Amino acid sequence: MITLDMIDDIINKLKENTRECINISINPCNTLSISTSKFGGVPYVPTGARIPTDSTGTQLALLAQINCSELPENQYYPTSGILQFWIGRDANFGLDDKKSYRVTYFDKIDESITSEDVLENYTIPNEEHASPFKPKSSSFELHFNKDYSFITTNDYLFEEKVLALINELYPDEQTSDLYTDLEKEAYTKLYSSFKNNSHSLGSYPSFIQWNPRNSEDNYNFTLLQVDSELNPESDAPEILWGDSGIANFFISVDDLKNLNFDNILFNWDCF
Repeated sequence: MITLDMIDDIINKLKENTRECINISINPCNTLSISTSKFGGVPYVPTGARIPTDSTGTQLALLAQINCSELPENQYYPTSGILQFWIGRDANFGLDDKKSYRVTYFDKIDESITSEDVLENYTIPNEEHASPFKPKSSSFELHFNKDYSFITTNDYLFEEKVLALINELYPDEQTSDLYTDLEKEAYTKLYSSFKNNSHSLGSYPSFIQWNPRNSEDNYNFTLLQVDSELNPESDAPEILWGDSGIANFFISVDDLKNLNFDNILFNWDCF
């Protein structure tokens, strides 16, 4: 039988494998500059660039904009330029169609571009559109904090890694399924020891239902995670993915190193 002391050993071993990440905290603000990091609001769109559209020609909406020069020092993201995340304006935010979400990157920033220039061509989400932001026209200032994250329990690799550790540390224990083979107290302690990240860059991903990736995918890096969030004073939703869900953009580490954002996986799920 796997004891609680054994579970402590397994938890400590798992937590040796941390991943550098950048946590994001938000503050509602509708007066942000065109090129600063933000959720929602007016995107930076240089002269000659097109606003991304879906397969019907409908504009995508800016979910997030990261001015990479504002990030703390890290080993993954570029040190300059603007990275943007776009989603559909339909009820599923583009989830059902790869052409309805996008990641774009501009390596140089033209400081002469103004919000007025962009708003000649870009429509901020309104009551005709779906949006995770409440109200739909909201924008949020972003604050970055370098941190480390651990694997999450709804990652498809979690059970595989735990079973491998049990076999390594306690080979005499016949354990092939965590849910059926662990005692309730041990199972609860294991799964409650790994908390999810909220808004973040580069963290282990969090999910409400399941991980849409599998071992054959090469989407091995969480480029962006945006959680649902309530206003701390009123408890009113400021960001809401369905019923208190969470959203992720995935990429391969190699594509990120090469600044190739053509092959992206977007996912969101909720309760």
